[in-house]
Amino acid sequence: MREILWILLLAIALIYTVALAGLYWLQGRLVYPLEQIEAFKNAELEARTEAVSIRTADGLDLTVRYQAPGNKAAPTIILFHGNGEDLAQRGHIALEMIEAGYGVLLAEYRGYGGNPGRPHEAGLYADARAAHAYASARSSNVVLHGYSLGSGVAVQLASEAKIHALMLEAPFTSIVDVAAKRFRLFPVRLLARDRYESLSKIASVRAPILIYGGTKDGVIPPAHFRRLFDAARGNKHLALIEDADHLDVWTKGGREHVMQFLASLQPARDTLQA
Repeated sequence: MREILWILLLAIALIYTVALAGLYWLQGRLVYPLEQIEAFKNAELEARTEAVSIRTADGLDLTVRYQAPGNKAAPTIILFHGNGEDLAQRGHIALEMIEAGYGVLLAEYRGYGGNPGRPHEAGLYADARAAHAYASARSSNVVLHGYSLGSGVAVQLASEAKIHALMLEAPFTSIVDVAAKRFRLFPVRLLARDRYESLSKIASVRAPILIYGGTKDGVIPPAHFRRLFDAARGNKHLALIEDADHLDVWTKGGREHVMQFLASLQPARDTLQA
């Protein structure tokens, strides 16, 4: 009986070790599931924006899409998409921004949408910096909008760059916090390579901030939105969209909050980060 018990315990330990190794090995696919997937198509978006190339500090040429603002005083919105999509799936927001007279730059990440490279945290930050450099060279007012994974990218950029405002849709406190709840049996905090620690960075953002998300988000718990809001300083706003989940925040009320927030912004000289 004792031998059977030992065999069973060894089998469980082996299975756990294999699962742990697999989780560590495959975490890149879990964080970036659309790496190297062919770009999605959005005919209206392609007609209203121009494909332009930006170069990252580490030498990658990335294709993004850009439309200048309707007038020079209007800000340009940089849209950072989530991990399970590419820039075209932020097209509905981009088109509404363009219609409202704002400029738009739909940022794209390395390894996504046919771009070269493989995604990783430091790499996505480099991609964001390149997008910001392109937009800020053409507009004095730059606003960042980050969705899900893109919220982590946007917070990092906002903590180091001069921006007009920061908007976060369905943001997380960190990737590790999300993964730790999803994989409770594993020491995720020790294994994670990419962390996107937005909670520890958001206090350094001095531009106005809008955080919005759905009360029924099953991917990122709404408690993350509140914790980020509490950690942020200065001019900040929190909008919890009733009955919205992770995918429909914009259409169920997020749009109105974003447009009101943008309309409320002071001139760039008053809100740019020092």
